[in-house]
Amino acid sequence: MRKTSLLLAALLLGVSSSLPSQRLMRLGPTGSSIAIENASGVPHGFTSYGASIALITGDDNETGFTIARYPDLSDSSCTRTLMSYSLDSYYYPVGARGVAPFASTALGLARVAESMLQTPILGSCGTVSTTSEISLGFGLGVRLGAGPDIVALIEGRFFEVPNSGIQSLEARANLSLALGSPRTGEFQAGTVGPAVAALVPVSGPLRARGPLVGVRFRRDTRKASSVVGLEIDYAPLKVTGTCSPPGCAPNAILFAPGYEASLSPPWGRLYAEAGLLVAGFYSQGPDRGVAQGAHAGLGADVASSHLLWNVNCRVLWLTRNDGANVFGVQAGVALSPALRRAH
Repeated sequence: MRKTSLLLAALLLGVSSSLPSQRLMRLGPTGSSIAIENASGVPHGFTSYGASIALITGDDNETGFTIARYPDLSDSSCTRTLMSYSLDSYYYPVGARGVAPFASTALGLARVAESMLQTPILGSCGTVSTTSEISLGFGLGVRLGAGPDIVALIEGRFFEVPNSGIQSLEARANLSLALGSPRTGEFQAGTVGPAVAALVPVSGPLRARGPLVGVRFRRDTRKASSVVGLEIDYAPLKVTGTCSPPGCAPNAILFAPGYEASLSPPWGRLYAEAGLLVAGFYSQGPDRGVAQGAHAGLGADVASSHLLWNVNCRVLWLTRNDGANVFGVQAGVALSPALRRAH
């Protein structure tokens, strides 16, 4: 899956306030295409099928449960299958009606059945063993309301099952029947738009190969001085010092939610932000998997006509799989539609 699928939500920014209220529940089939790199760094594509059920639990969020079967995730003659049971959370900064971009997170149980290649020349495989692991997924998507009874979701995400060979990019699609009584919410203002940033290294063996591109979400809370922010970026990186190909140029998906304490001058908003940081590395190499850390910094929103400009600068901290710490400064800009007020 190309990185552009993770930025799909940035192309669909608007939602009409005259759209009908959203039904409380949806239920329907889910399918996906998943790309996994082998030990040589060559990606292989696979598919999955399953079903999802989700309930709108607030003005800006939806909680669901997905069961998915991955019948073949092996790049050889050996077995690797996956059965996934996950709790899903969908964050909608502009509400869940009409054309609605969202950020998603998933935490679940993964049952992995796999056998290892014993003799590469003869192609013989070992005994199939089944293990239970925790799975993690996060990404971006867009929800499309096709009338009052049909809902479609398209999503791109990073997906990992630790202690297995499954660290990947995945494109998912869901078509659901909307059920229940319409829900009319009085949500606070929210907006979303594309973002670009530069990463300046401070310490550690990771450097940026180019700009970070992604999507920035903003959602006001009931306190005027408090805002919830989220930025998801595609980060092309490189390892300095000693490394072995293909692990010298890893790519990562940065998932950075944060709390923003702010002031509101006449021209916009000044804020200080802090939050956790998760990086999903899907490329082969020593960093493959999930790295975690934190971020903190300053930013400003500047209102201009129907647009909202954001400038920000923050310090990033990540802990690599080998325990090494990486520090950097991310400076970026973002553009989004002006905030829609509560209604």
